[in-house]
Amino acid sequence: MKGPIVYFSSPDIKFPKKSCSRKHFAGIFAAAALLVSAPLLAQDGQQPGKAGTETKNACAAGKCQHNVRITLKDKNGATFDRVFENAPAVVQPFGFGVLAGQTVYIEADVVDGKLVNLVSVDKISAPEKTVTAKFEQVDGKGMMLTITNPFQKLLKFSMGIVPLDQKRLIKTTSCPVGAGIMSVELWQEPISQVVLIGGHLLPDGSPTACVE
Repeated sequence: MKGPIVYFSSPDIKFPKKSCSRKHFAGIFAAAALLVSAPLLAQDGQQPGKAGTETKNACAAGKCQHNVRITLKDKNGATFDRVFENAPAVVQPFGFGVLAGQTVYIEADVVDGKLVNLVSVDKISAPEKTVTAKFEQVDGKGMMLTITNPFQKLLKFSMGIVPLDQKRLIKTTSCPVGAGIMSVELWQEPISQVVLIGGHLLPDGSPTACVE
């Protein structure tokens, strides 16, 4: 396997024109933000409103992670160490999320160039269709997301992050992952979760720059 190829994220994002419209993606991102933020707000004593009900229903249906521990150094070097009773499930309708300190394995089928039928698995048993994502803090400062692409075309996600000092999902840029290799995305701030949205394969000859 080649790599890693290292990319750097920037604060803004341009949405993929071929996968969905900006308006449609805005709706997807809003839904992702609701599901991701609600458990964090609820456990900090804030009022998530409708999101709280949706999260409660999702957890009752077994679609939550439980007793998840996140340990990070904050911007000032202090240790953040907390166990969340409820956290969003790894796989969501919009894609999947990775909490700080996690490595997830996502099996996916490809239909019309889009990743569908996503399933979170404990280990790789079907390497030809399993995306691996590892999210970790580097040297007690910034964050590194390593993504392995098992497919034979460029793999592209849109992404959002939840900074440690915030409780909301923020858009960030992302870069295509080369066919059959892994890439790395880096951020300079501590982040509790990264969300990967709308995974799809790019046509041959597509640009590899981190612009969309």
